[in-house]
Amino acid sequence: MLSNLFSNVNVSNKLFTLNDSSILELSIENSKELNAKEIEESLVLPYENNKGKKVIIKAFSFQPNLNGYGTIVRERKEDLKKGLEKIKSISEIKFAVDGKDKNLQESLKEYGEVIKVASITDLYESKLISKVYNEEKNVVIYDVIEIIQLGQALNGKNTEILTAVYGSAINGRKVVALKKGTTYKEVFESLNGNAQELKKVINGGSINGTPVYNLDSVVDETTKGILFLTEKDSPSEESYSCIRCGKCLRVCPEGLNPIKLVELYKMGEKEEFIKFGGEKCIDCGLCSFACPSNIEIAQTIKTAKTFK
Repeated sequence: MLSNLFSNVNVSNKLFTLNDSSILELSIENSKELNAKEIEESLVLPYENNKGKKVIIKAFSFQPNLNGYGTIVRERKEDLKKGLEKIKSISEIKFAVDGKDKNLQESLKEYGEVIKVASITDLYESKLISKVYNEEKNVVIYDVIEIIQLGQALNGKNTEILTAVYGSAINGRKVVALKKGTTYKEVFESLNGNAQELKKVINGGSINGTPVYNLDSVVDETTKGILFLTEKDSPSEESYSCIRCGKCLRVCPEGLNPIKLVELYKMGEKEEFIKFGGEKCIDCGLCSFACPSNIEIAQTIKTAKTFK
């Protein structure tokens, strides 16, 4: 669990900006190529199995470092068209885009109806479905990158892992295209990584991503963000006592009192934990992200929901 990357959650929006408007294709010699059978089983069949369902194609995230959608849609236009051709033949589609992302809204208009949503909707599948299809139940959600990967397979290409990469330990702030089988070490070295300064590697979002402890491990095919952090990026991990600042309360999308839930768990008060809404926590990680005392609030609540 990545927490407290910055002391103020709002600062992240200024730091996670892309330097390059094009995708950098990293040449990794040992990457694995998909064969025809793998393409059929892992990419085409899942869509066929959802034939007839209405489709939401999501092109946004509430996490600030997963913001390469505009670049990816623009740079992989032909693959997107091919993937959409397949989806439209079996389903009705609509796009869901962050209401603040005007450029991406315009880019997707040529492919279908675009519904503007608040980025926080990313945390609630039911709310996203309700917003796009007015309480329809027979709905499936795909990420636009999945549609591009489908299009690549149908175009006879190897599917790519398209991910935004940030961090002061590398020459980052860009979207990169990786082949299946690429390791974090290979990405790090390809981006002129500084091994002396590297402190932490995170797979996924800056708010609730997961640590990568072995750089020789393979980048997950669903990865949309990688962080290679230095001491400057990731300040002290030492935790302190709660200072009652209320930041965790203000950022909680469920309106919970996160630090209170942590205290109830530590006291073994399961009934009170439930009474204060502990089981309603959606594990977004915003409370830990905002905490100036570096308290692992989100991870503790996640553990608390499992205790008897």
